[in-house]
Amino acid sequence: MRVTYRGHGGSDAYWGKRWAQIPADDGQLNLQRYPGKFAERVMQEVSGEVLEAGCGAGRVLLHYHRLRRPITGIDFIGTAIEKIQRLDPSVNARQADITQLPFEDQQFQGVLAFGLYHSLESGIEKAFQETRRVMQPDGILCASVRMDNIQNRLNDWLADKNAPPGTEKFFHKANFTPREFRALLRNAGFETTKVEFVENMPLLYKFKIFRHRAHKVFDEHRARGEGYQLSWFGNLLQKSLISVFPQSFCNIMVATARAI
Repeated sequence: MRVTYRGHGGSDAYWGKRWAQIPADDGQLNLQRYPGKFAERVMQEVSGEVLEAGCGAGRVLLHYHRLRRPITGIDFIGTAIEKIQRLDPSVNARQADITQLPFEDQQFQGVLAFGLYHSLESGIEKAFQETRRVMQPDGILCASVRMDNIQNRLNDWLADKNAPPGTEKFFHKANFTPREFRALLRNAGFETTKVEFVENMPLLYKFKIFRHRAHKVFDEHRARGEGYQLSWFGNLLQKSLISVFPQSFCNIMVATARAI
């Protein structure tokens, strides 16, 4: 596991500031892109209660809540939960810690955890164990983590290059190889059925010249709803990179696993 450090005051401060800056997502979930298409696969397979761990601004949680699916959301950042509840007080969402879940054993048939585990500075093994504890046998976990690859090493290099000299750095995110991710799942009591390499935010999106004209001025709320869209040339170049080097030019990997 490789750890990335940034000058943002630490993981809690980073996510607290990020969720404070954007509104609740209002259920704007694109089922053709990450995370929507992965969440939909799970929701098509399970009929029981689902937990979204790390629900953030609520795009997955609110989407399925409005379809009247039994889903509960948690996030460590209280600001995110407050925004969701103000938008829709009927949503089952609460502030909670993934390493100490306030739920009964085997309560959930499915767990969705997009971008959660790699934000933990410590206790990642405990987080996976707690996830397994609240899941029914043969339940489905769909989780994503930051990939340790060329793209993310370039992202980290750019962040370091642009940081002011003397910036104090704090834990940002953990980065995993496929082998490390599978081992974490196996040790917690999961059988991994699939690992997929996903370009949630393409490397080229970091450069305005490659962005779609509607995304030249960055708006995270819009990008989360529409996806991080590139220009035709940016798309062509990114698709070429991802088709030839899928594990090198994705930024996350998504695992689907069953509780055993």
